[in-house]
Amino acid sequence: MTARQILLRTLALTFKTIVCLKLALALPFALAQEKNTWLGLPVEFGKQSYAFKSGPAIELEKPRIMTTTPVEFNRAWLVPDWADWITHFTTRKVRVIAGDIVARPSSLARLGFVDGPSTKIVTRLEFSSLKLLFGDTPLTLPEGEMQFAPDGALARVRVNFEGGATLELTPREGGRLGILVQTGTFKTPVLDAFRFDSVVAQGEMADDQLVLDRIGTSGDGGSLSGVIKLVSAGKFLLEGDLRMEGIRVKSVLERLYPRAVVDGVLSGNFKINTSADSFADLGKTVAVEGSYVLKSGSLDRFGLLEGMRRSGSGVAGGGLVRFDQISGKFSGRTGAPAQASFVDLVSGALRGGASFTVDNGGALRGSVRGTLSLPGGEMINRSFTLSGKADAPTLIAP
Repeated sequence: MTARQILLRTLALTFKTIVCLKLALALPFALAQEKNTWLGLPVEFGKQSYAFKSGPAIELEKPRIMTTTPVEFNRAWLVPDWADWITHFTTRKVRVIAGDIVARPSSLARLGFVDGPSTKIVTRLEFSSLKLLFGDTPLTLPEGEMQFAPDGALARVRVNFEGGATLELTPREGGRLGILVQTGTFKTPVLDAFRFDSVVAQGEMADDQLVLDRIGTSGDGGSLSGVIKLVSAGKFLLEGDLRMEGIRVKSVLERLYPRAVVDGVLSGNFKINTSADSFADLGKTVAVEGSYVLKSGSLDRFGLLEGMRRSGSGVAGGGLVRFDQISGKFSGRTGAPAQASFVDLVSGALRGGASFTVDNGGALRGSVRGTLSLPGGEMINRSFTLSGKADAPTLIAP
């Protein structure tokens, strides 16, 4: 090491020592003279010491901001506003670096409103994790930051997740937090057949209820929108009222079965319900029901037309049936057979409809009916038993 490097290091160490001495002399005196308050709210803590945390800082053990339900930190470091400090050798403005934080939504919302003068005005707060107490269950969020308005009131909480998703929480009246969620590519176990290129959801959160009432997604050529409500009442209860528009149904079905035989553009409305003892288990048992319209579609390996042309009994041949539009209903629950139906199938002179179930292994069981108009005006009506698999349906004439 050169003499010049030694001198520079010595000067830097001397400067840090002087600053620490000023902190050690001035700040404890200030703290001893008045109780610590942030946002006009009392702040309690255990032991106080001094440390380097991006510079000299006051280290507080187990600080608590005393709202109705306190906001609790396992540890926090107060770093002065250095521009103000160097000018006046004193400052009320601090940046806080925190470890784990535990808080209820209503407690964070309370930080958005200033009660009165503060001994410390927080300009920014960084945390390593945030545990939101939703009902009796902590929802653990990764590291993030809290941003504050010029008067010291909390403006927003921002969290970045792996994969590019972001969450913003903003204080609102009535002990609630506004929510803004934005993601890139996304999938959820509640609707595991769907894939989304992007999701934007807005809503509101209270201590035991979360509502996302403005949901917008894109994926599989279309979109999904609607309202989702999550309640903590001894267990988690989730319900959704959703609408899909312009979804490529083949893309969705190919995630469920090796070979999708249904194609077209899917729109419709459906409701979902699920409950679980833990947030992580919400997607394990889901009930869904709704109605749909499938346009510009086709049914492959579906022998309805061939069966209508024949007069005998037995297995009808395959083939591709194209249609402008069909509509129907569906319902199901995880672990139980799904029920579905369609009507208004029109393919040239052929008309058709069906009602059937699909079990967990993709096995079909149900009935298909058809009407065929002959050139002379005669009408042929026939019914068939539907069996086989979802990727290889079989029609049997009685």
